Amino acid sequence: MSSSAAGVRRGTPGSPGSAAGPVWTLPASVLTPVQRSGATVDEAIAALATAAAQLTAMAAARSEAGAAEESEIFSMQAVMASDPALAAAIRDAAKGGADDVAALIAAGEAQAALLAALPDEYLAARAADVRDVASRAARILAGTTIPLPGRPIILVAEDLPPSVSAEIPREHLLGIALRAGSRTAHAVILARAAGIPCIVAARELEVDGSLDGVQAVVDGAAGTLTLAPSSADLAAAEAVKKQGAVDATRRATLRGTPCVMANGTPVHLYANIGSADGAARAVEVGAEGIGLLRSEFLLLDRETPPDEREQLRAFTKVFEALGADRPLTLRLADIGGDKEIPYLKLPHEANPFLGLRGYRLAMIKDRPDLRALFASQVAAALRAAAATRGALRIMAPMISVRAEVDDLLGLIKTVRADLSARGESAAAAYPAAIGIMIEVPAAALTAAELAAGLDFVSVGTNDLTQYAMAADRINPALVALQDAAAPGVVALLRAVVEGAKKAGVEVGVCGELAGSVSGARLLTEIGIYELSMDPAAVDEVREGLLGA
Repeated sequence: MSSSAAGVRRGTPGSPGSAAGPVWTLPASVLTPVQRSGATVDEAIAALATAAAQLTAMAAARSEAGAAEESEIFSMQAVMASDPALAAAIRDAAKGGADDVAALIAAGEAQAALLAALPDEYLAARAADVRDVASRAARILAGTTIPLPGRPIILVAEDLPPSVSAEIPREHLLGIALRAGSRTAHAVILARAAGIPCIVAARELEVDGSLDGVQAVVDGAAGTLTLAPSSADLAAAEAVKKQGAVDATRRATLRGTPCVMANGTPVHLYANIGSADGAARAVEVGAEGIGLLRSEFLLLDRETPPDEREQLRAFTKVFEALGADRPLTLRLADIGGDKEIPYLKLPHEANPFLGLRGYRLAMIKDRPDLRALFASQVAAALRAAAATRGALRIMAPMISVRAEVDDLLGLIKTVRADLSARGESAAAAYPAAIGIMIEVPAAALTAAELAAGLDFVSVGTNDLTQYAMAADRINPALVALQDAAAPGVVALLRAVVEGAKKAGVEVGVCGELAGSVSGARLLTEIGIYELSMDPAAVDEVREGLLGA
């Protein structure tokens, strides 16, 4: 064993737990098949249809097994495989001289690049799903298969597409260590659901096969892969594994228990979801409602904007899954200059994180189509809430000044008037709490002024941290600065609490900070008692706060 195949490779915690076993590297050819098949472009597009059928079958199988979260991922990938935009990208790549397999990979990369540029970490992580779909179709076209490990292993790879992980027998997948990826990647979501330890963004991890066969311990909570572990390392890993199983069972028994701290203060635990199907998982883990529904899931991977009826159907499904007692917080479209959604024809910006993002788009005077898009979201949400008697909360992203708040209130008033004129009187009069996201320091420092006349504010700690620390949230070189518990960010959070109190409105957090026990405790100490997080984090946060 070489000296390079020893020591610790550090990354970002993904899925908690610990496991020991030999390293097995996922071959790069799985992600980018290179074999020429001599097929036509039409056959390449037909391979996409086959991939869509396979993914639909995988979604159905996971649904029957009760794995709603996994089923949702594969259903979404099936939709991606059927997207006309992906087929068009294949034809464009072929016109440029790429062969059939290369055209599929190039098309996937082109579509993935659009998603990877998004400032929302969850949506940016969907780039891996597009690559997965294209790679699956390319393997179908080239006639290649995934070489599966014949024994339990620690999987090492540049990245791990969801449908690839689904083909590896669960009893053989002890742990996962990825050189790329993020905490919101679907590989991590699937690993959490399966109880498989996982780390991501391990930049110094060798993925060339040189580690194959080396014994290793992966610690998902610490974000480490220990190569050539000592006997003490192995014993510790086994203890962590056993304790993790005990912890998960114990935490699940607390579902339905009100989260009340030792001083008698109740804390409301909500869930962040990225699609309609995510509501079922939120209910399963005992979330009290949805603190953030990313409405962008209806805008991506298509060639035209969704109409009001399509949005009505999607929002209705969420309300039906939640029931009347759990509120749904709809975040209006959080799109911007770097979110190159072709049909919106947004201008290219040199500094998109400081550009036309979020609700700012609704106020562009010469873009009535964008304002109509926001209006259609509000109208569909009101109609869905009225039809299901659901509890609706509407919030606008990227608010910085009072003029934007006033415009939001005016937009909603206009939508209600239009619904009434269309004969939708129930929807027009249906109550909805109105709020804004606090994501920039200026908004945090003027929260009292911005919140006047509203019902709530919700802090997006991911972006607030990015802007406060001047650290791009998706740049791995700046991970040390991407700390929502940094003193400067905490000072801004305290300012929000003080401002919300002056305005007499509720304050919550829907950013990453709320999804850890330490972060949740920090927030409650500051005076924030509405926390929204990934459904996978609800059980642990609930237990961590009970009696705290």
